[in-house]
Amino acid sequence: MIVRSIAPEDAPLLRRFHATLSEDTVRNRFLSAKPQLSRSDTRYLCNVDGQDHVAVVALDPQRPEVILGVARWVRYPDQPARAEAAFVVADRAQGTGLGSALAITLADLAVERGVEELTGSMLSGNLQSEGLFRRMGGDITVRRQGITNDVTTTLPPHTGRVERLVHRRRMRPGRRTTVVRARPRSAAHAA
Repeated sequence: MIVRSIAPEDAPLLRRFHATLSEDTVRNRFLSAKPQLSRSDTRYLCNVDGQDHVAVVALDPQRPEVILGVARWVRYPDQPARAEAAFVVADRAQGTGLGSALAITLADLAVERGVEELTGSMLSGNLQSEGLFRRMGGDITVRRQGITNDVTTTLPPHTGRVERLVHRRRMRPGRRTTVVRARPRSAAHAA
């Protein structure tokens, strides 16, 4: 995959990406239905300053005009060591490790810019997003609040972890890594 900072010229790619997402994926990202991104949504999501609002996109290396995932954080103005993070991964790329790579990339970028904690709000059933906060590497706090959960993770002080993750998992967009474990044979099958 190709991971790079989002740019204003990515607006059409982002709108096209959003249109490919399932209703569940959109609801998990925005906590409600959002059939399309408005021009103001797209402008906000693509025009980042790289210091207080950071966003990266993961692109398909075979088709770099296709976004596979987006991750971002926005610093709290009154708490500069904290930021709110959000992620979305294309349905076809979920379960491939792409979300983990984006989460760790986002955490590394936050640490480099003086952010020590990332927070997020998610639907209570969205265990995948909660898992992404866990993979950022620090202590995690989850406050269950009815239909939503508020998550905070303390970031580790070191960076460069995504390269190790990519090498270790040999991630490829669109491919699901399957681990097959041998089950012990029962006595009935032993004969």
